[in-house]
Amino acid sequence: MALAASTAIASYSWSANAQDTTEGAGTDANADVFGDIVVTASRRAERLQEVPLAVSALGAEQIAKGGFQRLPDLQYQVSGLQFGSSPNDSGFRLRGVGSAGGFASSSEQNVGTVVDNVVIPFGNPLNSLGDLERVEVLKGPQGTQFGKNASSGVINITTAKPRFDKVSGKAYASYGELNEVNANASVNLPLSSNAAMSVFGFYRRNDGFLENVLRDEMWGGERSYGARAKLLWEPSEDLSVYVIGDYSKINRTGPGQLWTLNSLPNSAKPGTGFNPLMALRFANLSALGVTPGFENGKSVEDYPGYSSEQNFGASIEINKELGSGYNLTSVTAYRGLNEGPQAFAIDGSSLPIFRAQPTGVDQTFFSQELRLSSPKGSQLEFTGGFYASVRKVGDANDFNRAQLRPAFPFTPIALGPTLSATPIINISAGQSNTQTKSDSYAGFIDGKFHVSEQFALLGGFRVQNDKVKSSSFSIVDPAVAPATVDFSTTPPGFVVPYAPRALQTGSVSKTGWSGRVGAEYKLAPDVMVFATVARGYLGPTVTFSGLTGAKSSVNPQTVRDVTVGLKSQLFNRTVTFNANMFFDQYKNLQTSVFNGTEFLTENAGGFRANGFEVDAAWRVSPEFSLNGGFTYSDTKFTDYVTACPSVVRAGYTCFTQNGTSLIQAKGEPLSGAPKYSATLGANVTLPISDSLQFDWAANGYYRSRVQYDVASAIASQPGFVTIGLNAGIGHPDGNWRLGVFARNLLDKRFHASVIGLPFADAGGAVNWLTREGRRTLGASLEAKF
Repeated sequence: MALAASTAIASYSWSANAQDTTEGAGTDANADVFGDIVVTASRRAERLQEVPLAVSALGAEQIAKGGFQRLPDLQYQVSGLQFGSSPNDSGFRLRGVGSAGGFASSSEQNVGTVVDNVVIPFGNPLNSLGDLERVEVLKGPQGTQFGKNASSGVINITTAKPRFDKVSGKAYASYGELNEVNANASVNLPLSSNAAMSVFGFYRRNDGFLENVLRDEMWGGERSYGARAKLLWEPSEDLSVYVIGDYSKINRTGPGQLWTLNSLPNSAKPGTGFNPLMALRFANLSALGVTPGFENGKSVEDYPGYSSEQNFGASIEINKELGSGYNLTSVTAYRGLNEGPQAFAIDGSSLPIFRAQPTGVDQTFFSQELRLSSPKGSQLEFTGGFYASVRKVGDANDFNRAQLRPAFPFTPIALGPTLSATPIINISAGQSNTQTKSDSYAGFIDGKFHVSEQFALLGGFRVQNDKVKSSSFSIVDPAVAPATVDFSTTPPGFVVPYAPRALQTGSVSKTGWSGRVGAEYKLAPDVMVFATVARGYLGPTVTFSGLTGAKSSVNPQTVRDVTVGLKSQLFNRTVTFNANMFFDQYKNLQTSVFNGTEFLTENAGGFRANGFEVDAAWRVSPEFSLNGGFTYSDTKFTDYVTACPSVVRAGYTCFTQNGTSLIQAKGEPLSGAPKYSATLGANVTLPISDSLQFDWAANGYYRSRVQYDVASAIASQPGFVTIGLNAGIGHPDGNWRLGVFARNLLDKRFHASVIGLPFADAGGAVNWLTREGRRTLGASLEAKF
């Protein structure tokens, strides 16, 4: 960083002279030439290079050149960004820190997602990236601007607004391996000189990639579709009204838990500790052509799997200029998520050991934000306001159902002289219902005071109150009633008598705060250094698990972040080099633990993440550009007593407390957190004639080894590299383009997670497969008018 700053100052004279020749054209023209991005990371429109935050930004063109079309694909273009698809690693991660989870957790995510100024607490409102304008990845606590669920960062997404100037539209279609179809289209319709609307629709599908050899089915297939409609109206120069509505649905073939056997329990193999029950569960693997291991892509689950969900919502944003450059903004939003019925088995065997049939959990979210922004360029620039939200998880019709047959196929229960049966344990005590309601209210202010043209002080503060109420109960499941016999299997099953759980309730109410202080200094017009100290806060929660009704009372999470950074553009802004060092200390980290039956949310005692990040870009010529990023994040628990894994790493010892096997995981890295990650991209555009050009883009992604279960000797994944290519030929104005693409060109296998095998003896592990861990070759066609 010091070397880059010195280089920037040394080159300032040359750069300033070059800028003098373009000053009359304005900075926007210069930005167009050199690919600058205007962002709203500070809740006002600013050049990315003017924002004193650790933030990476991607424009719509860069995302499209990478050939990516889904929200999880963003991780392959921003170093330090991950997207998890398993409950213990769901949603986005930054600097190795991400969501907790659990199947029924109501806790919010460490890394918040904001779409068009609306906080998205659940679900995925962007199953297609076809109408994006830009994506901003804000790293570190962002609570002073984006709320309490931004204690570790924010993914701020902005979609394209309707335009008043002309009727326009675009369409995209691609076809790839696994019968992958991806199509989207949008149209912009001016309604008058000050009103316009746009409509965007998409359809996606792909076949399954995991072969269930027992059921002769392919799992992992998806089909999704949706639409987004927008209306922008500016009745006067000082007033605008922006209305957005969206709906999407996704259906999946196979369970959400796409598991294959990585390793068998130690007791299933001949030798000391041999367990004939474990051996019998997996005795037919060879006959089915299945070899456990990291590369195993075949499942032997006996139970069907399926799931679906609907995402929908609406928002209205009103901006009113109050005079003298002050602006008042109101954002009112509603979000909904409806999960359909599901079915899954997670025992890894071809026998009916575990089965679950949840009805799906519905969620709703209402939010209201009111903020006031000062004039840009004034000595004191600030944004402040009020925020309130209400979130409901579950309703009276949402039930979880799960049964366990730990002794199958043995028959230890004699029901009569000639009838014996395997016990069926209803681990959900019938049909289990969990509901949670979370209310949050906050006031915030964040801004900058210009001491001089080069030096400014930074500061922000947010105070919020969180109230969470949760309840849980169960009723008799008529399909698995107590003391009944199930003759669908041999031997039959006997439902062990159980009593439904009485109503349990829990609540918590706490007030917390987040804030930041810092300074920025401009060494030259295009070179800035900054330093901030921030406190992030993630509110408390109390909830009951969806299966067993286990209560989780989770304390607020706090983080102290120290960031020192540099932002620079050199040689007339053809070279961009941004870097920062960060030192993060977490207390009561909200994380997820698999207890052998389900994922539960709990607090870790302490955790730190130290490292640095680099983003760089070089416009070598109008036809050729390079970009890349690198993140080093050293994560370690400083104090964490958690459930003991089935196979413990050397140097760690488990102990028993209150009948529970625990382990002190001090010194272990955070689950799912890589120490190194990097991206590298290259873009080429070659004119062939006045009406034809060739373009080519390549991107590489590297992630180092990760461990998915603290102190576990088996739940890990080696580092890997993926390569993507996208090439095409079309009109220079983009009126049409025909292209080919490759994602994960080398077909490098990696998984969403590797975790211990539930309901089995020690040593068993499963791979949690993901679509991204398969190569995809395809072709695309796009057009616009």
